[in-house]
Amino acid sequence: MSLRLDRRVTFERQGAGRNALNEPTGAWAEIATLWAARTDLSETERAAAGQIGAVRAARFTLRRSVLTRSLTGTDRLRDEGMIWNITGVAARGRWVDVSAVSNGRKEEA
Repeated sequence: MSLRLDRRVTFERQGAGRNALNEPTGAWAEIATLWAARTDLSETERAAAGQIGAVRAARFTLRRSVLTRSLTGTDRLRDEGMIWNITGVAARGRWVDVSAVSNGRKEEA
């Protein structure tokens, strides 16, 4: 099976800093822009994951690297101007699958 890594996605990580309620206050910083393939999840897959509602769910597949292995659920990514919150990262041979959800709106940085 040959994947088409046909889109550029930008990964971001939140900077350090916490307020009095221990909430993160740091700005999001770009950590890398990589080629990826996006697969939108079907309604059945979303229901199984408990993600029914006004959100979009997708799986981004990237080549495995030191950077992609360091991604966690506290990071996020940008694709076509939309912010996607990472919900899971799974290594699969030479590939890494990043599951993410978005509210579907284009957002400013």
